Amino acid sequence: MSLLSIISKKAASIVKSYPSRSEQGLTKDMIFQQTYRLPPNSTLEASISVELSIDASTVLIPGQLFLSEDHLVFDSIEPRSCSFVMPLVSMKRVERLASETYLFALLIETLHGQKFSLQFIGLRGQIQDFCERLIENLKRNKSNFRVLREFLSTLYSEFMMADRRGIPKENIPIAPSGGLGQLFSYPGDARKLRDKTKLRLWAEYFRDHGRNLTLIRLPTFQKLIRVGLPNVLRGELWELTSGSMLLRLANPSVYQNLLKEHEGRRSLAIEEIEKDLNRSLPEYPAYQTDEGIERLRRVLTMYSWRNESVGYCQAMNIVVAALLIYMSEEQAFWCLSMLCDHLLPGYYAQTMYGTLLDQRVFEALVEKNMPTLWEHLVKSDIQLSVVSLPWFLSLYVNSMPLTFAFRILDVFFLEGPKVLFQVGLAILRINGEELLDVSDDGAFISILKDYFTKLHEPARPTARNEKIREITRFQELMIVALREFSSITDELIIDQRRKHKNDVLEGIEAFAKRTQLRNLHKTGKLSNDDLVIIYDRFFQALQSSRLGLGPTKTLMNMASFEIFMSGIASWASEPHDFLSRVFHRWDAEFRGGLSLQDVVTGLGSFVQEDIMASMAYFFELYDDDGDGKVDREGILQMSEGLLYLTKNLRNASRTVESEALARPSSSNGSLSPSPPLPVYDYLASVSEFIQRSFQYATPGDTETLVDDNAQLINISGLSLETNAALDPSHPLFITLPTFRMVVLADEALERFFAHDFASSIVFTPVQDPSQQKGTLRELFDSLVNDGVRVAGEVKRRIDEMEQQAREQQAREDAAAMQAAMEAMQEHNNSKPRQNITENPESDINEDNTHLDGDLFDDDETSTVR
Repeated sequence: MSLLSIISKKAASIVKSYPSRSEQGLTKDMIFQQTYRLPPNSTLEASISVELSIDASTVLIPGQLFLSEDHLVFDSIEPRSCSFVMPLVSMKRVERLASETYLFALLIETLHGQKFSLQFIGLRGQIQDFCERLIENLKRNKSNFRVLREFLSTLYSEFMMADRRGIPKENIPIAPSGGLGQLFSYPGDARKLRDKTKLRLWAEYFRDHGRNLTLIRLPTFQKLIRVGLPNVLRGELWELTSGSMLLRLANPSVYQNLLKEHEGRRSLAIEEIEKDLNRSLPEYPAYQTDEGIERLRRVLTMYSWRNESVGYCQAMNIVVAALLIYMSEEQAFWCLSMLCDHLLPGYYAQTMYGTLLDQRVFEALVEKNMPTLWEHLVKSDIQLSVVSLPWFLSLYVNSMPLTFAFRILDVFFLEGPKVLFQVGLAILRINGEELLDVSDDGAFISILKDYFTKLHEPARPTARNEKIREITRFQELMIVALREFSSITDELIIDQRRKHKNDVLEGIEAFAKRTQLRNLHKTGKLSNDDLVIIYDRFFQALQSSRLGLGPTKTLMNMASFEIFMSGIASWASEPHDFLSRVFHRWDAEFRGGLSLQDVVTGLGSFVQEDIMASMAYFFELYDDDGDGKVDREGILQMSEGLLYLTKNLRNASRTVESEALARPSSSNGSLSPSPPLPVYDYLASVSEFIQRSFQYATPGDTETLVDDNAQLINISGLSLETNAALDPSHPLFITLPTFRMVVLADEALERFFAHDFASSIVFTPVQDPSQQKGTLRELFDSLVNDGVRVAGEVKRRIDEMEQQAREQQAREDAAAMQAAMEAMQEHNNSKPRQNITENPESDINEDNTHLDGDLFDDDETSTVR
């Protein structure tokens, strides 16, 4: 192998060292799972460049090898050239090969007898690390062999490829139970669909390139799928290409356990499922029988229990009904899971966010690829989504004859969601001339319905070439979709989704907001503007994902409630027992959380300026057992609540007092009179409240609550002998009338319940993030400017101090030198003159070090590379 070839392959392997995905917010493991449709929780442990050789072939396929806990994945550098995703449990033998060309090579034999070799390209340490991880994972997967044997018995390819030579007819195993097609026949004419020919071609491919779990995908694999799958293998190949086969292998017995666990249970999703069961592919005979309906009911119900956040959405019944024709219940269950969670996320959520987003993307693609048609649709006010939404939501199953819809599903499971867009664009392109003549939605829909009923007819019946005359309209549709619109790639779809995501989310959220606000009741004196602010702050406090992305948390827990209240109440800046009491009071249905309606109803009772109602509301918060009485402990807790609610009022009172004292009059400079608003001493009022509550409290039934020997108990400096109200052996309580009397006896508390309590709730709009960003930016710029100014001032002062220090040092040095010269002159004058012989060699610094050799070598060959 030439040096250029090695460098080229190395560069290509670096570029493809990891599956790329332009979508943001995904971890490397999530990208790995989505790219190769692996089960959730699969982690990428190692990757390395290799060259693959199948069955001792001399053809080497360069690519990248990925290792997870349970799978070995190969992907060629050249797209669609070769790939496989094999569970480690399906590998029968792994051994090292002797190679003169490569540092390390492995031979792998699968459970189906297929052999292929992997020649590693990389550093020795990297190769060693990969192989050590592979060995560890292979050992860990040995325990799954028993599960593997049971799993393989559910696959038709195993039954089809089994060697029956020498086995008596009575011992030949029967075919595994598959879909409803085994009982009620498959849609379409098997002879016209060339089912036997297709089955023979697949048998040859399985024999040469593995099957089910060990299948290697070569270009022939894609071609066989595009020409249509044989009926008996369609369910298994859907399961294989969608990735749900690996999901089912990783979750043995989960479906059966769900059936046992939820047998006989009811839910809101089940009620919705029951409404749609008899409307699921009524043209197929199985769904006119109890057998077909029961299978459909079980799959939909079990999925709603397993994924309660999604539950059930309309059109899921159509998709599952199509799957059950070719799949068993368990296979259809896991295929539905893969569809909802990976292939079409958000399509079947409550908001249908994924479908609505893809409709916006589809419209953008129509505008770009068929501008004339798009301009006509806009001018005629024809809503394209009215037609295309059912296409995407039912995967074309409910829009065209089943035999053709299943052909689209064949390609969809292999190539992903982009096929839905390609087929939709091809439908519009083929019928474009007729669609330009329509001016309303009804005519638009009619043309396309008529087109779908004629998909079996020749596309060019008048063509001179016989082969062209044999091409049907459906074949023309697939050719246009996969060739003319091959530019519609996964990356393009992802980019378009990101581009239109916010617009769709804002539309869904605005609709949800209008709907929820319209359905609110018991709003009291809250205005529409107040309700809008409450809605925004409610969902802001939940800190949930955007509504359009799917099911969100709609019940507010205590922590979120504290955040919510801190945004609208001046006194709720910190947690307190009062907030906890309000939370539980508003949770009227004892769900452990507050809905938007609960919050609105509760706030409606807060903001009413009715002193009698406000006092009653406050009293009931501390009447724990609802008997109309608040005991000694409750009175003390009431006082703490009043102190909590009036803390800002106390601060405001002190501010008003200080301003009043500091305000001079305009004439003689004397202090101005008291401000017009009264200044209350709330601490004194609360203290009076406690004393009067105990003073006018009603004695309860006497119970011995203390030790008989306890003659004296000190509480806050007071004794039972001096204050009988504090004696726990003599119960007392106050009622609502007593509470009102005590409150009304104090002017400050009276004003608080009449006005201040309601006015402490202020509905301030949530700050716009863009404005907040600007504010933060201004603050940051201000800090930077201040910092620069301060730094400049500090530098100027440092320079001045250094200059002064240098001048002082120079003066000191000059004085010292002058003194030294005078001393030397005096010394010389006192000694006789001597002759000095100068020795040049003696002028050598003892600290100098002699270096043998040069520090730098001019020879380029000595450079360390």
